[in-house]
Amino acid sequence: MLHGSGDLLADRRYAYAEAALAEGDAQAARDLYVQTLERVEQWLPAQLGLAKANLALNRIDDAITGFRKIAAEDPQDILGARAHLARLGAEGGALTPGYVSALFDDYAPRFDAHLITALDYHAPDILAAEIKRVAEARTFHRALDLGCGTGLMAKALEGQASEILGVDLSERMLEIARGTGLYTRLDAADCVDWLAGETAESADLVIAADVFCYIENLEPIFRQTHRVLEKSGLFSFTIQTHAGSGWRVGDDLRVHHGLLLIEEMARECGFVLARVQPTSVRKDRGVPVPGAVFVLER
Repeated sequence: MLHGSGDLLADRRYAYAEAALAEGDAQAARDLYVQTLERVEQWLPAQLGLAKANLALNRIDDAITGFRKIAAEDPQDILGARAHLARLGAEGGALTPGYVSALFDDYAPRFDAHLITALDYHAPDILAAEIKRVAEARTFHRALDLGCGTGLMAKALEGQASEILGVDLSERMLEIARGTGLYTRLDAADCVDWLAGETAESADLVIAADVFCYIENLEPIFRQTHRVLEKSGLFSFTIQTHAGSGWRVGDDLRVHHGLLLIEEMARECGFVLARVQPTSVRKDRGVPVPGAVFVLER
């Protein structure tokens, strides 16, 4: 489904369509996607491309119809049609575990190099510094790294935690994290499910570096984190922000949370705001992405 249609001419037209869309020529891309689908009508990547081209051409109804058709045929949402529906505010839209897992399985081999060199990514270093600012010389006995990826957060925390456990949806990211030798345990799972399996009051630090931009509703994570943390334990994370209230899925297909939403949720779930600092942890096309770092105390 993802690596070719089985028709060489269709594959060639699809490649031209993808290039045209990337270059901003949505009309040419749309024409080429239509030509591709004339040969391989059921090929989902070409259907997705056509929906994206329709969106770029402001043919919103056509785009939504296309994304919904793909979502029905791709129940795990590997292609991310539901993410596009969420961006458009359409019913049934969401960033699903299947989409996030597929995204990062594909991204894993070039993840570290691309983040650091192209995106100027420094969320782990910012989190480690903010945790140290709040906790001073405290050494944590058991840290839980949510959405640990390739292990960049564990590297930033070296010397601050005696034991680090990690969880991520992407098996390929976890393979790289295992190679660091910095984790006591690594699991492939959803963050909420994983936290629910941990003993109450068994950790004194929970971290999530650039993870919540893939999760719309954070309340279940906040409540499970509060349960797992011992008294005076810390919960530190970054978010991508927007000027409004609540949350929304942006054009980058990432979730943007309002600062007030996070602050209210933290208090409702039993946390004290130890530190809130607006900051940017990465760039998008050379422009700093608005965000914030939080340190909460149980």
